[in-house]
Amino acid sequence: MKTFWISSLLILLSSGSFAQNHSIKNLIGRWESSDGAALEVVDSSRIFIVYGEERKPILSYQADFSKSPMWFDFVVKDSAQKVSTMKSLLSLENDNTLKWQVFEDGDRPLNFTPDKGDIVILRRKK
Repeated sequence: MKTFWISSLLILLSSGSFAQNHSIKNLIGRWESSDGAALEVVDSSRIFIVYGEERKPILSYQADFSKSPMWFDFVVKDSAQKVSTMKSLLSLENDNTLKWQVFEDGDRPLNFTPDKGDIVILRRKK
């Protein structure tokens, strides 16, 4: 019985080391939704939110890629030049599909929640 518990503990502790590691490099590219919204990641210091003809730079961001889904908080200026901090969740579904949900009220749940706003599916454009 003791061997079972030790083995279980070792498996539990080592499972984190097999988790897929992501970074901002995995997000580089232009990601577009079916309605024209986009997230454009040029590099770690140049990221833009695009909607129609409007392309707004993300002024700063904090990302926690160790979480699943990933936490991605960013600062943008709205059309009235007001600076807003937005919290969001990101999930790389595969190499070309990104799930994204932004929470305007400042609270972020641990997982995607349809009753907290739109969940947007973005596809990588080459």
